Amino acid sequence: MKTAAVTTSLAAWLIATAVAQIPEQRFDGLLHRGKLRIPTPNWRFFGPNPGVKDNHLLYRDLTDGKPGEWTEVPIVQDRPWYALAWNARNRSPKALFDATQHALAHAVAFGSAVLPVTTATGYRLLGRHIQLHLPHAEGATHSQFMLLHSYPTSPEDRHIEPVFVSMEFPLEGDVTPAEAPSRIAA
Repeated sequence: MKTAAVTTSLAAWLIATAVAQIPEQRFDGLLHRGKLRIPTPNWRFFGPNPGVKDNHLLYRDLTDGKPGEWTEVPIVQDRPWYALAWNARNRSPKALFDATQHALAHAVAFGSAVLPVTTATGYRLLGRHIQLHLPHAEGATHSQFMLLHSYPTSPEDRHIEPVFVSMEFPLEGDVTPAEAPSRIAA
């Protein structure tokens, strides 16, 4: 008797959860009405506007004032199977992803004005990451990064849109240009 009751309850909850995920939301009021309120998770993560673009971070070194080839920095890395329960190595990729999102938001907000973007935390973090954690060409004195959006138009083709190109910054020292106002802690 207990097994049947538990099985029936779990089956009803599973059906209610599946119904709660229907995009039209026509059953939402039914699930949360009256004395019997069925607690269901809402997994409409990407609705109503699903993600349709990928973000990319590229960098290049400058040697003797001449720019090198752009190299893509992997923002998201493959995870092991156990990362579903334990993913302690996610902090660095998450920080890089968040810095990229922050710099992209500032770049979109300020349009063609580069200088305000260079004082943003995301810009500074990306610059420092490139300075300290990525390989550089021999003899390189400066580096630069670019943020791109790519839109998959088909499995074989992608539409690529550059969003922001940083100013050249030295491989040693501060990544913020000298003309940018420094932030002073009050």
